[in-house]
Amino acid sequence: MHREFEPAPAPDDYEPPTSATELLERYAAGERHFQHAELGGAQLAGVDLRDVNLEDADLEDADLSGADLTNAWLRSANLEEANLSGARLVNANFRGSYFHEANFEGADLTDANMPSGNGRGARLVGACLFEAHMKFINVISGDLTGANLEGANLEGCRITRGNLSGANLRRANLMEADLQGAKLHGADLREADVTKLFAPNADFTGAELEGVDLSSADLRNALIER
Repeated sequence: MHREFEPAPAPDDYEPPTSATELLERYAAGERHFQHAELGGAQLAGVDLRDVNLEDADLEDADLSGADLTNAWLRSANLEEANLSGARLVNANFRGSYFHEANFEGADLTDANMPSGNGRGARLVGACLFEAHMKFINVISGDLTGANLEGANLEGCRITRGNLSGANLRRANLMEADLQGAKLHGADLREADVTKLFAPNADFTGAELEGVDLSSADLRNALIER
C-alpha cells in the first residue's frame, strides 16, 4: 500500500537544473527539490536519487536504468521514452505523469502511486507493481508480460490491447477496468475483483480464475476457460 508523504520544498531563489551534472551536484549538496528540471536525454543510469522531487520535470528519453528513486516525487513528470529498466521506484509518486513508450522492464514499483498516469505503449515486462495504486491509469497497448500486480488497485484503468500474459493479478482490484482485446495467457487472477470489468475480445487462455466472480463482467467474444 502506498505510503503518503510530502515532497521536498523549494529552496529560496530556486532555479531548475538543466543538466544531469548540475542535478547530481546539487543533490550531493543536500538539495532535493528539482521541480521543472530540464533533463531530456539525461544520462542518469544507476544514480541514487532517493526522496527527490522531480514534479513537472522533463525527463523525456532520459536513461534512469538501475537508478534508485525510492520515494521519488514524479507527479506530472514527462517520462516519454525514458529508460527506467531495473530502477528502484518503491513508493514513488507518479500521479498524472506521462510515460508513453517508457521502459520499466524489471523495475521495482512496489507501493508506487500512479493514478491517472498516461503510458500508452509502456513496457513493464517483469516489473514488480505489488500493491501499487494505479487507479484510472492509461497503459493502452502496454506490455506487462510477467508483471507482479498482486493486490494492485487497477480500478478504472485502461489496458486496452495490452499484454498481461503470465502476470500475477491475485487480489487485484479490476473494478470497471478496460481490458478490451487484452492478452492474459496464463495470468493469475485468483481472488481478483472484476466487478463490471470491460473485456470483450480479451484472451484469457490458461488464466487462473479461481474465486473470481465474472457475473457482471462484459466478456463478449472473449476466450475463456472455466
